[in-house]
Amino acid sequence: MRSWLEVNLKNIEFNLNQIENLTQKKAIPVIKANAYGLGSIEVAKYLSKKKFKLFAVANLQEALEIKNFGLDNKIFIMGNNDKDDLKLAIENGFSITISSWDDIKNLEKLKTSKEVLIHIKIDTGMGRIGFIPEDSDKAIKHINDNKLGTIQGIYSHLSSADENEDEFTLEQINLFKKYEGMKDIPFIHILNSPGIFKYSKYTNTNYVRPGISMYGILLFDTPLKKLLKPVFTLKTKVIYIKTLNNNTFISYGKTAEGEKGDIIATLPIGYADGLDRRFSNGGTVKIHGKKCTIIGRICMDMTMIIIPNNLKNKVGVGTEVEIYGQDINEKAQSIGSIADELMTRINKRVSRKYV
Repeated sequence: MRSWLEVNLKNIEFNLNQIENLTQKKAIPVIKANAYGLGSIEVAKYLSKKKFKLFAVANLQEALEIKNFGLDNKIFIMGNNDKDDLKLAIENGFSITISSWDDIKNLEKLKTSKEVLIHIKIDTGMGRIGFIPEDSDKAIKHINDNKLGTIQGIYSHLSSADENEDEFTLEQINLFKKYEGMKDIPFIHILNSPGIFKYSKYTNTNYVRPGISMYGILLFDTPLKKLLKPVFTLKTKVIYIKTLNNNTFISYGKTAEGEKGDIIATLPIGYADGLDRRFSNGGTVKIHGKKCTIIGRICMDMTMIIIPNNLKNKVGVGTEVEIYGQDINEKAQSIGSIADELMTRINKRVSRKYV
């Protein structure tokens, strides 16, 4: 195994239970983007045996991947579907998002004997997709009057809940309050991961949508982080090691030079595996809990590191290396990114090891 991602499925379930206990609301686990890189099939398969009634993905392709594996999880597609994907989504029994009058027109043109399960998307301030609140009542009435489907859910998305934007976030929540009393609609949800941990007391919705938080990560500091257990660690191992006899350039472009006596180890992981190239010349990994610095540019399939003196006699071919785990957001911030991006970039050629 050249590089692998260790994933603790029990801790995902634990985190979801913690979220439900914290908010007193039920969870819709978000398993889009290959379950944030951790493996949507295995996550869905494990959680399908639990109490969760609905799972969220981004598009039809993700929903079909889960269904075609033989899983019968109830799937909700959060993204827009064109008219062809809309038909396929309905034929396969997926819950769909309706976010515009164009979506409604496509729905009107469809001929299907299948039940159409609809989640109405409301744009309370994200500016992405969704009916503005003033238009939503008319859209809901039109769908019901024309029997275009069953409105199973109404939802919105918080744009800045992980920022210091309390006023704007509370405005979004207040705009959504008009839908909280719709008792005949099973799924009413607005809180994403940061919303769950910062704003749950301000809402009376019955569901929440944990994404990255169910995988043990939050993008902001809060004492509530301690409620979550770590879920994953990206690992590799040393495949080659040498001591430089002379000053030597390392990797492409001669951007870094190792000094005589430096111990250089090569790792079988590169940007094709998801290790961001921006970590070149300065990013760090851990061996035996000690930081080792990346030297030179990260290659497509390999990366070189300097072994520090305090690890001089403790590292050899086969030594395990931690790329990132709970420190992933800190590392992401160091290159101007976020944990979500680094997680979802972990390529499928990186083995997943479920524990």
